[in-house]
Amino acid sequence: MLHSITVCVFLPKSLWRLQPDLIVTSHDQPYDVLPGAMLKLQRWRRVCLAVSVPMMPAWRFWRRRGPPWYNALAFLVAQRLSLVLAALVANRTLAVARATARQLRRSGFPMGRVTAVACGVDLKALRAVTPDPGTPCYDAVSVGRLAAAKGVFDLIDAWELVVAQKPDAKLAIIGDGPDQAMVQARVRRRGLAESVDLLGAIDSDQKNQVVSAGRLFTLPSHEESWSIAMGEAMALGTPVVAYDLPELLEVWGDAYHAVPEGDIPALAGAILSLLSHESRRLGLAKRGSARVSELDWSVIAERELQLLLGDVADVDPLGTDPWLVAASSRSHPGQTSPAAK
Repeated sequence: MLHSITVCVFLPKSLWRLQPDLIVTSHDQPYDVLPGAMLKLQRWRRVCLAVSVPMMPAWRFWRRRGPPWYNALAFLVAQRLSLVLAALVANRTLAVARATARQLRRSGFPMGRVTAVACGVDLKALRAVTPDPGTPCYDAVSVGRLAAAKGVFDLIDAWELVVAQKPDAKLAIIGDGPDQAMVQARVRRRGLAESVDLLGAIDSDQKNQVVSAGRLFTLPSHEESWSIAMGEAMALGTPVVAYDLPELLEVWGDAYHAVPEGDIPALAGAILSLLSHESRRLGLAKRGSARVSELDWSVIAERELQLLLGDVADVDPLGTDPWLVAASSRSHPGQTSPAAK
């Protein structure tokens, strides 16, 4: 919030020297949206402004896992103010998941200006990764911010159950974050110091080596829109276990093993089952590899650029959105929705 206020009050002078034709914000917070809106207002007819929306936090902010209620409230208020500004001046609102696009549409945003876009992975680079013989082969690997919302505490609790059945099981957790000290304390308190390696923030090459060598990738996050980390794991040939969030199910379908959100015994059971059945584990890896092969960054970026420049129709890259088709049918009885064509 302080950063947003600073940007609003002290916009950099270099901003006014820019004369772009296309502006895409990297986030939906005021510190990104306001500068874009100011440039749009300077050259209203010549500039196309697109605002990216990674996720829509729930109105019941006090139920968000991890952050104190006042942080969750500040995030919610800042985002909603930015979205109001985006609704007024942006040419496009880019939802980084179809479920997020649906939430935006239901929130009253102009239907024609909300577009679901896909993320992607660098398939060529990831598939060229060959595990170094010196890289430890973990039974499971997780990559993400060390925060309650990302499910890191769920993973530690589940791993305690895994170790009870498979004492030699090893887990690697890659990343750092606001709850790092609490994560370290829980690992020690549960007696998992020999079973869980907290690798911290490591460079991309090291991360890819560890994930590629791992038998499973797991990310029991409570908040995701697309999860590039899951896509990268699939591209590296590592099968994925994660929660059954609507956003993830719409993107990945049966390309990952979904377990009920917050069900720690089910998470541990899924991990143990895949570690115990090699054919099932390899089958899941094959499905993941096939799904992510459709989502290379080069294809996604080209489509998004053409969409922003108005050269292609607004077609959902994840397939027809049933809610959008139903809404269009109610608005125009007897007509076929463009999204369904």
